[in-house]
Amino acid sequence: MEIEFSESNISNKDTNTKNCSYCNKPFTEVWCKECINSLEKLAENGDEEAMYNLAVCYQDGEETEEFSEKAFHWYQKAAENGYEEAMFSLALCYQNGEGTEKNLEKALYWYQKAAENGDEEAMHNLALCYQKGEGTEENLEKAFHLYQKAAENGFEEAVHNLAVCYKNGVGTEKNFKKAFHLYQKAAENGFINAMLNLAMCYEDGEGTEKNLEKAFYWYQKAAENGDDDAMFNLASCYGNGEGTEKNLEKAFYWYQKAAENGDEKAMFSLAMYYENGEGTEENLEKAFYWYQQAAENGDEGGMFNLAVCYENGMGTEKNLEKAFYWYQKVPESYKIKINSEIGVELCDECKQPYIDYLWCQQCNTKRFQQDITNLASKNEFINKFIEEAQLEARNSYEILEWIPYNKLVNINYYGKGGFSEIYKAIWLDGPIYSWNFDNQRWNRQTNYEVILKILNSSSSLDSKFLDEV
Repeated sequence: MEIEFSESNISNKDTNTKNCSYCNKPFTEVWCKECINSLEKLAENGDEEAMYNLAVCYQDGEETEEFSEKAFHWYQKAAENGYEEAMFSLALCYQNGEGTEKNLEKALYWYQKAAENGDEEAMHNLALCYQKGEGTEENLEKAFHLYQKAAENGFEEAVHNLAVCYKNGVGTEKNFKKAFHLYQKAAENGFINAMLNLAMCYEDGEGTEKNLEKAFYWYQKAAENGDDDAMFNLASCYGNGEGTEKNLEKAFYWYQKAAENGDEKAMFSLAMYYENGEGTEENLEKAFYWYQQAAENGDEGGMFNLAVCYENGMGTEKNLEKAFYWYQKVPESYKIKINSEIGVELCDECKQPYIDYLWCQQCNTKRFQQDITNLASKNEFINKFIEEAQLEARNSYEILEWIPYNKLVNINYYGKGGFSEIYKAIWLDGPIYSWNFDNQRWNRQTNYEVILKILNSSSSLDSKFLDEV
């Protein structure tokens, strides 16, 4: 799992302010009309603290452009008058484009001013600017130095990010032991990301001795505090009995929590648990649902297993077209990995491995050779072109076919381009995607939308046209 830097919540800090001269309540608690009037009088008379509190008042008020602009105005006035906390807030306004146009250079300037005045959160945000090259050129050494200063001043997020620097060698040499100790410090102070990363250190024995019980403890702490990655890892601990007793019910519970929070790896694992009845009752419909969710969120295993569900009618109706679609989306590297784990699927006829999804080139080439006389084009050049493509096809995408006009319906004009006018239509039979051994004919994606071109003098077409195709 890649270790990411944490970013501060982009919001202004809580402040202690003097009481309103009208209602005698702290300004940060009640912003009545009298309070605003009181603040405005003080601010207009040069009271920089009142300027800052008036800005906070507008920022906490109605979420309107007018209020944002007024908040920015008074943050700017307070900052220019040397009020340190206003400098940080003004930087946030420039960074987020709140009440003014977004300006990362000015955000950097005010973070720097606030940092120079000892604001540890400004030091941290300034480090992020240098790390990401926002408002200035990227400078990882400066980023590291600023994280270090903010951490020394007790800012927990900086402690975590300093640990990430040591782990990944960002702006400094890699040092797993220092990374571990900093993760430990931040985790013990309640920083959730650090809990997750500390658990990973214990699990991998990185910067410390491997200790699965402590890894489990910190995954649990992070998961209970809402970290999705920790939920997934905690589920894996329960599922595999690592650092704790094996408990499939608890593994199922945490996979479900992580999946419902959008973790695609957890979606895949949850589907597996439903399919195999682990930690819950077997439910193929729910297994299919979570494979589908995982696949749509980019999980390779989810794509592969969703294809299997459609191919075998598991938890859904059998649909070979959709099985073919999802199998084609699975990266080749994952197919190779699966084939090495479960064995390569063999052709029912020649018992040789498929070279692609349900595709035996050896057998299919023979079938195409038998059908060559059925090519209906009156152009020998095109017939030869189709024949070569069919005999060399290594998967269904590489097949070319001649479509008889009577197999097309819903023909509608689409546009004009190149050699001819362009139309859309529905091909009733649809393209080939595999061989049906039971029925001894091609499986096809029926009612398939195609693009048509009207060709003038098609009998004399040559390679120039085919290059455009």
